[in-house]
Formats: sequence, structure tokens, C-alpha cells
Amino acid sequence: MCGAVRVPLDYTDPDGPRIPLTVSRARASGPAAGRQGALDVRTGPGVLPPVLLLAAERDAATPYAGALELQRRLSGSVLVTERDAGTHGVAGGPNACVNGYLERYLLTGAVPAAENGPEMTPVRRASCAPHPEPDPVSLDGRATKTPAV
Repeated sequence: MCGAVRVPLDYTDPDGPRIPLTVSRARASGPAAGRQGALDVRTGPGVLPPVLLLAAERDAATPYAGALELQRRLSGSVLVTERDAGTHGVAGGPNACVNGYLERYLLTGAVPAAENGPEMTPVRRASCAPHPEPDPVSLDGRATKTPAV
């Protein structure tokens, strides 16, 4: 036995009756017996799909220089940049161009590519124009306007 703890019988009533939960560790047997330590998950170049990175040039929370450095460190990664934008978290935002790259990657595993004759060649970087700036409506301004007839 490695340990015991008392847990709620009903997690919707955490202050209600408790029961003991015993946790024990048994050594692996069979084919898993030799894998008691950390599993080595390294692979050779080109075995895993490329990583898609998304960044905005003027993101104050995650500076663009960090995205460039991450791309340098992740061999084969592709960086999609929202140019001249200060948005934090560009994925799934209002930029259709960025979302197009993301959706294609998530659905097919494909990264941005350039036409090379009849074939498409993956690129290391792609960019999108900034998303439109929001056009907020002032509640004060609406109160002074009279509706058109």
C-alpha cells in the first residue's frame, strides 16, 4: 500500500460523508515491465508533422521576438504572422486569413505553402493583413441621435 485518503462519497456534497480511498502501486509485468522509467519519445527529423505557430507583430503580452525565437528552436515549424496587429491570441479571432491557416492545419495537418508549378511547397513563414479595428458605438452618441424616418 502506498497511501490512503478520505474522499467525499458525493462530490456534489463535498462536506458530506467521506469514504477511504486506498492507492497502491504494483510493479508492471509483461511487455511493460522494462518501462518503469521515463519513456523516450524522441524521433528522427521529419517524422512528426510541423508545428504551426500563430503570432501578432504588436502583441504586448507575448512579444513577436519570442515567436521568432520559438520558430528558430522548433525545427520545421511554420510561423503565421498577423502584421501590424496588437491582438493577443490571434487563433479563432476576427482575422479570416489567420483562421484559414489554423482550420486547414487542424483539419488536414497542412501548413502554409507556396505554389511551385503544379505542386505546393511548404513555407517557413506566412503573413496576414491585420484584422479590421473594432468600431465601437458610443451609448452617449446614440442617445443624442434621432432615428431616421
